Amino acid sequence: MKMDPLNNLQVAVKNNIDVFYFSTLYPVYILFVEDGKMERQMFLATWKDIPNENEAQFQIKDCPLSADAASSKLQSNNIFTIAKRNVEGQDMLYQSLKLTNGIWVLAELRIQPGSLNFTDLELSLKCRAPEVAQHIFQAYETILKN
Repeated sequence: MKMDPLNNLQVAVKNNIDVFYFSTLYPVYILFVEDGKMERQMFLATWKDIPNENEAQFQIKDCPLSADAASSKLQSNNIFTIAKRNVEGQDMLYQSLKLTNGIWVLAELRIQPGSLNFTDLELSLKCRAPEVAQHIFQAYETILKN
């Protein structure tokens, strides 16, 4: 059942005394699965196939990570780098992840290399279920800053 917010979990616990109901918010990255690495050609085709109105842009502020460090941190949380390239002095990471319900999320992460100062990262997300974008952004921010 679709919850508002999406990461709200409703729980019922029944024992010999009564039934107890409560809800809790969970971090969406616990739903990222291990087989979320998309093949390069499939990534390109899917990125083109998802409409532009399903793309969301975010900034991750004050994140002093190199592209390799960010990629490693994200991969340990089931966000996989498909390709990396340098465009006009910026490192671009193209990434994919998959949620337990089979929803794929594609990402483009822009990082300014060589700066040890705190920098802002730019994140573009594309998904057929755009309502998850804000939660995916929050997951990126949490993973990269911790």
